[in-house]
Amino acid sequence: MNTIVLNDSTAHLSISHLLLQVQSGAVEVRDAAGKVVALVLSPTDHQAWSYAEANLDLDQHREEVRQALSRRGGVTTEHLLKNAAAGNDVSQ
Repeated sequence: MNTIVLNDSTAHLSISHLLLQVQSGAVEVRDAAGKVVALVLSPTDHQAWSYAEANLDLDQHREEVRQALSRRGGVTTEHLLKNAAAGNDVSQ
């Protein structure tokens, strides 16, 4: 990951400079004290991050997901749509 530290010499860098660096990977922007103030991701990195977060969430809630899947039932989408078109109670 690339890092840019904001200080007197880098404070005037252009956005295009930042975007050029993002092409080779994420860029961490830090203030002069070293605190992270921004993380700039390419679209590909952002998508990978999103998928990783989703998988982590599924792993952390695996039992809840399993229980929810075991409760599946009800009516088919086709049946639901037919009932809705006929003006019937859609839950029957």
